[in-house]
Amino acid sequence: MKIANLIVTSQNGGAEQVFLDYTRLLTKLGHQIVPIIKHDAPYANQLSNPKKISNKFGYHDIFTAREIAKILQEENIEVIFAHAGKATVLARKAIKKIKNKKIFLISVNHSTNVKRSIGADIVLSVNREIFYSTIDRGQPEDRSFVMHNAVDLSDAISKAPKVDLTKKDKIILGVIGRLDPTKGFAHAIRALTKLDERFTLKIAGSGPFGEELKKLVTELNLENRVEFLGWIEKKSFFQAIDIFIFPSDEEPFGLVLLESMKYGKPMVASFVDGPKEILREGIDALTFTDPNQIAELVMQLVRDENLANQLVENSFERVKEKFTFENLEKRLAEIVGKICH
Repeated sequence: MKIANLIVTSQNGGAEQVFLDYTRLLTKLGHQIVPIIKHDAPYANQLSNPKKISNKFGYHDIFTAREIAKILQEENIEVIFAHAGKATVLARKAIKKIKNKKIFLISVNHSTNVKRSIGADIVLSVNREIFYSTIDRGQPEDRSFVMHNAVDLSDAISKAPKVDLTKKDKIILGVIGRLDPTKGFAHAIRALTKLDERFTLKIAGSGPFGEELKKLVTELNLENRVEFLGWIEKKSFFQAIDIFIFPSDEEPFGLVLLESMKYGKPMVASFVDGPKEILREGIDALTFTDPNQIAELVMQLVRDENLANQLVENSFERVKEKFTFENLEKRLAEIVGKICH
């Protein structure tokens, strides 16, 4: 089947990684995939011969819709996966311009803003709360599905490591992701003020909130205890830290949690929608609803070797059971199969 995979973003993040994963897995399933991306997409070098489009006027860019329609016609596309609202709106406009054939629209919701996905032939949502929102807004239940994201385990460790932080002189905490206010990295920085000098924090990623975070570090006199790494290879990041902190104020999924699980790191995570879908509280990670609890939970992991090891072992087994590429590949095959039949 000829499938277009469309995303219209100029950043690196979870949705972009899922877009790349879908391209890879749909190709593995034997389909011919045409990736369509913005001309300035930073992930372009990870794709083979992507089609690049402009998008100067956002959701209602008729010129972009025409570009997409031209690609759909020239490539004889039968199905288009549209990641997030803008891609869905533009894909819908492009499809309307093609009068001589049916092109199936599959909208992938990466956030709680689902209104633009309603009415697509199939809607995929990365967690159950988003799925329920699509139903509440009128999407038929037989055309709406939960589609969990997944992680590549080909470079995962072979077994859960043993963790003992009780005797360490230096303990490195880590956060990774786009530097955006909703990611809650400021909470992790403030938690350091409640922890002694043994603790330092590595912040990996880049984004518009970076300068604000650096100002906060200066205001709190933590320059010697916080390191900004920029974007680095994830395996290197996780190998360099002792405890992973996921402090997001809101998060539809949280791919980096799966990365942490596959590398066997004890975790402290905010219990918002995405982590609720992935983690079992007190079984796979210590979770919080109040960021003021971060330091206290970190100390629980440091003081209780058995607890830390049990969490690591449980989360390591969970990622292998629930969130593998094999599982995602199977689900994608089922979804495309519904269209074929």
